[in-house]
Amino acid sequence: MDRTVIYYFSATGNSLYTARQLRDAIDGVVLRSMPEELRNDEIIADAERVGFVFPMHYFGLPMVVEDFLRRVDVSKARYIFAIATCGVPFMGTPFIALNGILEAQGRKLDAAWFVRRVSNYIMMNDIPSGWRISIREWMARRMMKKITAYVKAESPHSVWEYLPEAMTKFRTEWMGRKKMLDEDFTCDAEKCIHCGMCEHVCPVGNILRPEGKPVWQHNCTECLACLHICPQHAINKGPKTEKRHRYRHKGIQPKELLMSRNVEE
Repeated sequence: MDRTVIYYFSATGNSLYTARQLRDAIDGVVLRSMPEELRNDEIIADAERVGFVFPMHYFGLPMVVEDFLRRVDVSKARYIFAIATCGVPFMGTPFIALNGILEAQGRKLDAAWFVRRVSNYIMMNDIPSGWRISIREWMARRMMKKITAYVKAESPHSVWEYLPEAMTKFRTEWMGRKKMLDEDFTCDAEKCIHCGMCEHVCPVGNILRPEGKPVWQHNCTECLACLHICPQHAINKGPKTEKRHRYRHKGIQPKELLMSRNVEE
């Protein structure tokens, strides 16, 4: 049995980098990609400590994470913790949702934290300036030191979560539009070099390239990996993203975000 296993979901690197910070600070940590694990017939967390690291999508759990949590067996775990990376902490209820899923297995979340990083949702706002990102990274490093101490000691920790009723409506509508979430993706034929990066970073296999360019298959989880990781900035979503910056955590290389990869090194 592993000492600690951390399951992560990461589109543009924030959550993978966060998971790696824990791996580097705690002995015996194994990292596992949630999308990769979902390919298995069964998912058994064979570890004493089990962690989940993921971004917050529409004030809650990403669809991929929710699917994973409903399948993973955590019955062997002694300590279960979760970290949500986000642009705005506390505005959302991911841990309430996560705990509800765990309770169906007769388990509960022992500890949870928000770690503020950079939101990649550029349909709403552009990426912050470099100095703002640096400040968030500094604050995140301090937070991760505290989290590391809690996880090592297997100590409980709770966070305040808040979601106004109006925001709850937005999330419900978003979940109901799953088959339409990719309808406003576009690819600039003059910029596209047919490298296939968009296809290989998609966590749900939603992109095919029958003639080189991406064609979205209406099963989008709106993680925006394809938009941000495209080396040519050829992909846009809606009318606002063309002139906005792209984001990938500076500590993570594009190849490390490809699917068909469990990152342990």
